Amino acid sequence: MTDTSAILDTIGSKNSFTRSDLQAVMEECGYRTSGSITNHMITKMLAAGEIARIGRNRYCVSDSLRTYQFPHSGFAISVADEIINAHPYLDFRIFELVQLNEFVNHQIAHNIVFVSVEGELEADVFNTLWEKHKGSVLLKPDADELFRYMNEDMVVIIKLPTESPKGTSVFWDTRLEKMLVDIAVDKLLRKVIYSGEYPTIYQNAFHKYAIDTNAMVRYARRRGAIKKYRDFLVNEAGLRQEDFRI
Repeated sequence: MTDTSAILDTIGSKNSFTRSDLQAVMEECGYRTSGSITNHMITKMLAAGEIARIGRNRYCVSDSLRTYQFPHSGFAISVADEIINAHPYLDFRIFELVQLNEFVNHQIAHNIVFVSVEGELEADVFNTLWEKHKGSVLLKPDADELFRYMNEDMVVIIKLPTESPKGTSVFWDTRLEKMLVDIAVDKLLRKVIYSGEYPTIYQNAFHKYAIDTNAMVRYARRRGAIKKYRDFLVNEAGLRQEDFRI
């Protein structure tokens, strides 16, 4: 079995690397290699959490950037279970507003569970959840409605954009790549999240976590918002072009 420590020590001097970079380092460390062996090593290192994918054929050592994972609240998990039990083939994602507490200066006290549901089925999910959560579920509200009826553990049902990236642990989890695009371009989220926190959110996210820019760009394009997102990252989130390479 190949000891990856020497390979990781050498490749870790780079901010990011490609398969060909890894193959050159493996040869430098004295390992016989080929394209297929390098691909196998990439798969092995990803599975072990030693490296993280940050774009198409672009990786980084996990010591420098972590893979984003959020431990969802018991309430959000119970909502997901209710939806799956009633609609086993439904595609949906869950984003909790308190996920942002890791990134913001002023902590969010009241949670909102946003449930994004594939098109034309939002009302079905609303009816399912209303039976158990009367008064705490809103269907595609505008900001005024949301603030008027907001209470603890509010569930907000919105439309899921097509081809939204699936979660890494469970399919309904919201990946960091999706979350960052949505905060920038979703009309409701832009009303809910204080704009003064944008620089803190995005600078913390990009500097702490391995972000798959390829997945992020695909999703932003799918939302028809790639230019808007690029402009947002520079003009509102305070990032430099070299920080995100989109």
